[in-house]
Amino acid sequence: MVGIYGCCLETCVPMTIHEYCPNMDLHHHLHGDLAFQKPLTWISRLRAAVDIGYALSYMHNALTKLVVHRDIMSFGILLDSSFHARLAYFGHSVAITPGKKDQSLPVHGTPGYVDPEYIETQQVTEKCDVYSFGVLMLELLTSKDPFEMARCGQNLVQDFVSEVERNGVKALTDSILMEEGKVDEIHRFALLAIKCVVKKGEKRPSMISVVEELWLIQEQVNKRTAENLFFGTQI
Repeated sequence: MVGIYGCCLETCVPMTIHEYCPNMDLHHHLHGDLAFQKPLTWISRLRAAVDIGYALSYMHNALTKLVVHRDIMSFGILLDSSFHARLAYFGHSVAITPGKKDQSLPVHGTPGYVDPEYIETQQVTEKCDVYSFGVLMLELLTSKDPFEMARCGQNLVQDFVSEVERNGVKALTDSILMEEGKVDEIHRFALLAIKCVVKKGEKRPSMISVVEELWLIQEQVNKRTAENLFFGTQI
């Protein structure tokens, strides 16, 4: 997560002061000018997913009370000098008691990322974040903007799942990733994302399980990269 240094009280609205992340936000690299000048590699996208997944797992499991972020989106993910992803913007985050009934709150979040079950029931659980994270994974995989799609009446989750059922994972995956990554790595990543965005929250995996699978995929990629370097082939 992005490091918070303090709070400025000399403005009309108090402002938090956080560490400087020189490489801007993930959205800029996926959909802005840099998306065309220097697209993020498969390794960089996978690392971003691991970083944010680990941050959410920490929020859900390591604190005194479970904290739900409620606004996972590429705009709110900053990249530091080493291109590690940092989760930011905790303005909609809430602490909840796991298993407690009637934890209803007005719906907050960015269109295209918000859990439809949360919209329907207004019940906040950690699975709201799991859904949004799954959308983020699909965004990393396809380079399509969930927010812009939602503004145009489209849905990235529905489009991706339907296309996978008809034509497989390759159909909507960014061609750059298909050139850099192995099909089985990308397939595992896509299937994990689909598990995160199933309609019923109780059927989605926990963030701990998600991170464990992402670590296994990353280990597979790192092993392949090391072998390529050892044998002098280009990655």
